[in-house]
Amino acid sequence: MHKSYTIILIIAFLISCSSENTKQIEANSLIEPKYEFSAEFFECKFNEGYTLLNLESFLSTLLRSELQQNDIKYDINVYFPKPNYVNQFIINFNNYSDQNIYNYILDRLSRGGFDEIASCKFDREELFGQKLLVNKSESFSPDYVSEILRCEYNEGYNYGTFRVAIERFSLEIKSLNISYEAMYLHNKDYPNSFIWINNIYNDNFSSEISSNWINNPTAENVKKEFQENAKCIDSKIYDAFLIT
Repeated sequence: MHKSYTIILIIAFLISCSSENTKQIEANSLIEPKYEFSAEFFECKFNEGYTLLNLESFLSTLLRSELQQNDIKYDINVYFPKPNYVNQFIINFNNYSDQNIYNYILDRLSRGGFDEIASCKFDREELFGQKLLVNKSESFSPDYVSEILRCEYNEGYNYGTFRVAIERFSLEIKSLNISYEAMYLHNKDYPNSFIWINNIYNDNFSSEISSNWINNPTAENVKKEFQENAKCIDSKIYDAFLIT
C-alpha cells in the first residue's frame, strides 16, 4: 500500500482565501446535494503489537460477512496520514442504506475484539455525502491516495451557488479519462462548512492532471468560480484502502 506519490492537488487553490470578493449574491439556500450516503470518521491508534494486517483481516472477516447477509450496502475505508503514519489511522464507514447501522457496527467491533487491536475516539459526527464525480478509466484499486479538505463557504454563498462550479469542474475532469473520484460531505448542523475529498487511483495522476488540466484556460475559470464560493482551511493527504 505504501507507494511514493507526487501529488498535484486538483483544487489546492481553494486553500487560499480571496479577500477581494465583496459582491453579494442572492443564492437559493434551499438547494441541497442529492445525498447518497451517510458517513462517520473515527480517529484511531493501533495498540502495541498490532498492525494494518490485523485490522484488515478483522474488518473483512467480521463485519462484511455479517452485514452482507442483511443486504446492507456500505463501504469501510481506512486512512493513514502521509508521509509517516506511525500507528495512527482513521476508519470511515459510508452507509448507503436507510438503516442506522453505526450502533450495530460499533457493537460488533467491540464484541469481536476490536478493542484489542486499536483504541478509537467514537465521537459521532454524522455527515451526509454525495459522489460528485466518479471517473473510472480502469477498475479502481482498493489502494489509493486520498486528499481531505475542510472548507467553508464565503459570506452569501452556499451549495446552491457552488453547484455551477462543481458541474463545470466535473464535466471537464470526466473528459480527461483518468482514475479519480471527488466527494462532497456535509454536516447539517454546520451549514456553512463542508468537506471535499479527492481520491486518486493511479501513479501517473500528477503528470496527467498537470499536462491536461492545471494549465488550461478552463481550469483557471473554474478556479475563480471556486474562490468566489468557498475557501478551504486545511488539506491532509492519506494513504488509503477500501476493505474488500
